[in-house]
Amino acid sequence: MADSDEVPQTEPERPTRRRRWPRWVAAVTVLLVAVALFGAYVWQPDEAGRGFRSPYLASVGSRYAESPVARFHYVQAGSGTPVVLLSPGGTSVIGWKDQLAALSRDHTVYVVDLPGQGYTRLKDRDFRFDLRAMTNAVGAFMDAVGVRQAALAGNSWSGGWALSFAQRHPDRVTRLALLDATGLDMRGTLMWESLKIPVFGELATKLSTGEGTVRRLAKGMMVNKHRVTDQLLAEWRAPMTFRDNIRATYLLERRLDWGQTERALSTTKTRTLVLWGKQDKVQPVDRAHRFGRRLPNAEVQILNGCGHAPQLDCPDQVNHRLRAFFAG
Repeated sequence: MADSDEVPQTEPERPTRRRRWPRWVAAVTVLLVAVALFGAYVWQPDEAGRGFRSPYLASVGSRYAESPVARFHYVQAGSGTPVVLLSPGGTSVIGWKDQLAALSRDHTVYVVDLPGQGYTRLKDRDFRFDLRAMTNAVGAFMDAVGVRQAALAGNSWSGGWALSFAQRHPDRVTRLALLDATGLDMRGTLMWESLKIPVFGELATKLSTGEGTVRRLAKGMMVNKHRVTDQLLAEWRAPMTFRDNIRATYLLERRLDWGQTERALSTTKTRTLVLWGKQDKVQPVDRAHRFGRRLPNAEVQILNGCGHAPQLDCPDQVNHRLRAFFAG
């Protein structure tokens, strides 16, 4: 029998259907995006801190210095060679409450809120909230209060700003104290890095000003939890609720270029004290040793049992070391 030449019939291929999401999924997605955009760019939380009357400021006395950049809020005490303490990023002059009296025994001490911090009011509408702008603001404040040259100290962000000022104006800084400072070109914690994401950063910063969130933030920074009192939290939180300060927080996180300060470390000749909390969870202690290796005229001191804000967490240890360092 001859082989058949007929070709077996096959079923035609059916077109592949693309998977379609249910309409409700698309609707929910659009709604969530709309809510996020509204929260980030339209909604503004209540500035609860505007009605706060600070017991601390009532006891030490707020002062203001006018400049083209800002109306700087600061406190001042003592007499002698000047020391300028920059309010830690995200808080106010309360961040140095335990150092004002201690250091003013030997020095004229200024504690200042830079733009976007505390109770300072920005005047310059073109202020960039980047490293150059914050560095220039340090000089603008010193000029406004008639201080040509001073010892300078900062914690966290403000340590980076102090470092930058010393690098750009070494003739104006006699000594430099960096407490758990930024200034190294290294990634921050996931929480802070997330603020760089548009929409999310705006919304997260606004939501972070609640009482419970501020309490968790403060306790997370400190080892000695008993120092996180209700009074400290009230002082800490009040200026965090100001809309200008909220905006400054996420802009600074996105625009501060610490590559500039790290590249200049080897040529930074100012005598520097690197003072660090061993249990710092925001800026790990290995960064203190990196500063010590890169800065040609630095000494590193590690404080056991202290976190990211050692001046609040371990005030006696910090005061002893700062007094000795600035006295030299």
